[in-house]
Amino acid sequence: MKNIRIAVQVKKARNSQGEEITKASVPMRLMFEKDFDAEWLNSELKKFEGKYVTLVNNLKDLSKEIKSIHGKGRVLLYWKFGDEIFKFTEQNEKRTLFLENVMRHLVRDVGVSDKMLTRCRKFRLLYPNISKIDPDKSFDSYVSTFEGGYISAKRKQERISESKHA
Repeated sequence: MKNIRIAVQVKKARNSQGEEITKASVPMRLMFEKDFDAEWLNSELKKFEGKYVTLVNNLKDLSKEIKSIHGKGRVLLYWKFGDEIFKFTEQNEKRTLFLENVMRHLVRDVGVSDKMLTRCRKFRLLYPNISKIDPDKSFDSYVSTFEGGYISAKRKQERISESKHA
């Protein structure tokens, strides 16, 4: 099993009680040899589901926290958000079962934009040590350093408003 990699599909499904759940599966077209251990595959899919659902729940919680906190220290939450994504993608690249296009799945399941996911992950990559993050600086100021002049939608709207009143 060391040289094999299997792309996992993660979809929303309904359980027997009608509740929405996240279900991991392998493509139906996948062919296995006779001696393939189906129990191992089912066990690994359950583990994968658990890790993915934990990631999604952690990111949703962090997203809510980011929206509710303003000011000092908020930038650290963006770093933690990016760290969650970073850790999952690092593990995902090395496992037998892996998720293709992690960001596309997270956009769907976490409910944040691809841009936000990408920025937070890049922030974490560029600043691997959280102790190097200045809690007094804004996330936008860090993003501007790696996007070269990034202006948030809110700030852009403020500038438009200011220019109309001038």
